[in-house]
Amino acid sequence: MKELLQKNEVFYKLDQKDKEIRQGKLSGHGGENPQGEAFDFTSYYMTHNGKPFIPVVGEFHFSRFAYLQWEEELLKMKAGGVNIIASYVFWNFHEEEEGVFNWSGDLNLRHFVDLCSKHDLPLIMRIGPFCHGEVRNGGLPDWIFNYPFEVRSNDEGYLHFARRLYREIARQLKGCYFQEGGPIIAVQLENEYMHCGAPLDAWGYKSGKYITSGRDGKEHLAELRRIAEEAGIQPLFFTVTAWGGAAVPEEGTLPMLAGYAYTPWIPNQPPSREYLFRDLHLCPAEPVDYDTLDYPAAYCELAGGMQVSYNARPYVPASSVEAMTVVKLANGSNLVGYYMYHGGSNPIGKKTFMNEHALPKITYDYQSPLGEFGRIGESYDRIRSIAMFLDAFGGKLAPMGSVIPEGQQELVPENTVELRWSVRQREGRGFVFLNNFQDHISMPEREVSLVLETARGQVRFPSEGTFKLGSGTAAILPFNLNIYGIEIISATVQPLTLLDHEHTAVFYAHEGIVPEYVISKATFSMLTAAGASVVEGEKQWVIRPRAGREHEVQLTNQNGQVVRLLTLTRKEALQAYRFSLWGQERLVISSAHLHEQKGQLNCTTEGNSQMRVSMFPAPDHVSGSSYADISNMVEGVFRTYDLKVEEMNVQMEINYPTEQTAVLQLPGEWPKQVEDIFLHIDYEGDVAAAFIRNVMLTDHIQYGHTWEIGLKNSRLELLKNTLNLSITPVRKGTTQGYVNQAYIERFEGIEIGKFEHIRAVPHYRAVLYKK
Repeated sequence: MKELLQKNEVFYKLDQKDKEIRQGKLSGHGGENPQGEAFDFTSYYMTHNGKPFIPVVGEFHFSRFAYLQWEEELLKMKAGGVNIIASYVFWNFHEEEEGVFNWSGDLNLRHFVDLCSKHDLPLIMRIGPFCHGEVRNGGLPDWIFNYPFEVRSNDEGYLHFARRLYREIARQLKGCYFQEGGPIIAVQLENEYMHCGAPLDAWGYKSGKYITSGRDGKEHLAELRRIAEEAGIQPLFFTVTAWGGAAVPEEGTLPMLAGYAYTPWIPNQPPSREYLFRDLHLCPAEPVDYDTLDYPAAYCELAGGMQVSYNARPYVPASSVEAMTVVKLANGSNLVGYYMYHGGSNPIGKKTFMNEHALPKITYDYQSPLGEFGRIGESYDRIRSIAMFLDAFGGKLAPMGSVIPEGQQELVPENTVELRWSVRQREGRGFVFLNNFQDHISMPEREVSLVLETARGQVRFPSEGTFKLGSGTAAILPFNLNIYGIEIISATVQPLTLLDHEHTAVFYAHEGIVPEYVISKATFSMLTAAGASVVEGEKQWVIRPRAGREHEVQLTNQNGQVVRLLTLTRKEALQAYRFSLWGQERLVISSAHLHEQKGQLNCTTEGNSQMRVSMFPAPDHVSGSSYADISNMVEGVFRTYDLKVEEMNVQMEINYPTEQTAVLQLPGEWPKQVEDIFLHIDYEGDVAAAFIRNVMLTDHIQYGHTWEIGLKNSRLELLKNTLNLSITPVRKGTTQGYVNQAYIERFEGIEIGKFEHIRAVPHYRAVLYKK
């Protein structure tokens, strides 16, 4: 049944008072590296080299991924707009057996840190001792529970082992801190202290036994910091997870928040409050143990997805990740961090699996933007478009205060009638934030008219009439935005990025919203807008361009500079990247997934042997891989390259010994244009697992979506071995239990476990480089 169109007409007078920004409790806790690069804080935002800065943090657990692919995955994260990496150090991964530390292979912390340094990616290390992260005992090794002391406390027995752990970590991180020229800017000690614990899987008898959430408050965190610094762990600043009233130290620590709407710990979850507007600096979403006015609002755990558990199996749509980011930015968050940004696989321990109870033994895919085997998900493109906006416009946005219109604070998640909107502004300039997404509820399409009275005059979205805001859409629209001397009074397009050398501003049009710019006449002298509708008013021009990379609007500012406005389609924006490539900042739009390495543009596609890459400014003398056919053409200001590689017909033999098992024989040789082969497995059942030589490669809890397994890292093993799949069936019926000398269960119904479809999908690769 089609949703009815909801009409929302709003007239609102903005408060003229600007946000008060002052020295906060973290001011002066930054620092400078030997190259003169610097980080610091005000009470409201982080600074980078003295300028306001809104970083994008991506969580990637090095120990949950094959170390030979770390570099490639970090480059994919960087291409996705991540500019700070965060990672846990799980104690029980490194010291599963008491006194025997392992820092090699996939556990080689120093190698991971060195790769972050190589690619100029600042790093936040989350070093425990307790981490949680959905690992066994929250990261505490089994053997520590044999001792007569309470973990997560100031008991000297526990601190003895914490001290030893920190010394081992400090040895791995020696010389790697930002002020020493390394990448580590911050360290998190402990996790969610005084807020929650984790299942005590070492208990072993039954589920429901939990590790303490802590009892020593801020004193424990202070003691951990003391022994960390004594061991040589001395970052610019420390961080702490601060939600739910968790303990927050008094000085030198950035409190960080979380936002989850789809959770495996709440079966039949009701709609959350994560998609409502509020001022985080004045009114945090939940109780906290610090004065919010002293610190920037920062998120270390915006849900980049969610792990599926046996008991609750949420599916996280990509639109939810995008909408939550837009809402948190509107609410004043000046740091966005995604947990997880990159999924992975738990290592298999020497004595047991390392998963938390009721979660998959191996897979920690998390439905994240980058998945367990490097899978690229839909949310990767959506986060990247916002990250590009923050890179280009974050310096303007960061000092802008949140203005929450009357009535928004009182909305409940179930309200589908009222328009959800908010503003961030300073000196009459700012951005309107719109959200038409709510988890677990379908929102109606809306017909919207929005009029704001600002310190610089009235602005309208659109200039006349209404626009349509689609169900599930979240948008950011600018007003009184000055770009290269051109004053954009209002626009119904979302800012994407800037190319300063070309004096080019890039926007995109959301589906269903007619693109429009209202521009002050006084700020330009000449206008060229082929194919656009142009209406002249007394003090402004209204320009409605055609969306698409082949179209542009040119304006000549009062200094005689030609300023371009490019209006992409939504599809093009989600295919857009910004690279410093071949000596220049370039906007690149591609049907392929891209990352840059050593001056080469790496292009990969899933199941498609043809790739299209468009670049502006157009480079000269570009060539491609020797195994790829390449041609190029001019499209507006872009030069477009078409690459074609030979298709691979994957010869895969499948046998089904039973309805619930499959044995796969895969090709031993891959042609050079094939980067990876992914299995896409559709099945009916409860859970499933994949094995090579009776060793589990990964597993899967069925939640209604295709199970994907990447084979690149297992390629050599599959030369001589089969891949074996098995399904545990799901029961549909009734189970009765009774006692007759022993407890007996009798099931009446059917058990379903069968493979519906297994296919092998090649991922192709080609490279563009400058001759």
